[in-house]
Amino acid sequence: MKCLSALFFVVCGVVGCGHVPLTPEQTSRLAAPVASHGELISVGTVTPEGSTAPVFRYERRVVERPNGERVSTHITFADNTPVVLQQATQAGDGRLIAFDEVHGQRGEAHHFDGGERRGADLVVGPTLFRFVRTHLRELRAGQAVPLEFWDRGRTYGFELTLHGDTVRMRATSFFVALAIAPMALRLGPDDQVVAFRGRVPPLHEGDATDADVTYVHLAPFR
Repeated sequence: MKCLSALFFVVCGVVGCGHVPLTPEQTSRLAAPVASHGELISVGTVTPEGSTAPVFRYERRVVERPNGERVSTHITFADNTPVVLQQATQAGDGRLIAFDEVHGQRGEAHHFDGGERRGADLVVGPTLFRFVRTHLRELRAGQAVPLEFWDRGRTYGFELTLHGDTVRMRATSFFVALAIAPMALRLGPDDQVVAFRGRVPPLHEGDATDADVTYVHLAPFR
């Protein structure tokens, strides 16, 4: 999931970031065999706003390391060609250790390497669903759960609330909310996220877009 690519421009703040044209190595990483990123957990079908048919496909793949770390990779395909790769490494307690994105459509690569802002409430696309599932108890008790979303070198504040079977994710900044509409994550059996509505990583017809995404889970969530 990685979701906020339309926001303003890239500013390298206190979290640190990398933003350079794609190198041959990065291009090769985007095209690497998908099986190298671990077990296939779920597949998403992505229909951008205004489209009458799906345009993209997501795959979530996970590697569990012996030291307890989890590497979660989201790959976006257009016509079976990888166009965006987002990869997050988390500690066993959910802390974000590192995040890399290779965005073939934008010709951009971004990197986060922890630092002072590292924490369990710092979220990127591949860690969002885990964060939601971790905080379902608070959400079901009627609490609002804050998080910080890291995107292209900046962090943005959001708040989660639960409405029936749907978790709503709303920007806490008035100005960010003008650019990013509230997102919705619908829960299904075993608290799996079965549908998402909101901003997605790939560009559609050259522009950032919101989309409807439906998920088929092929393995227990990891």
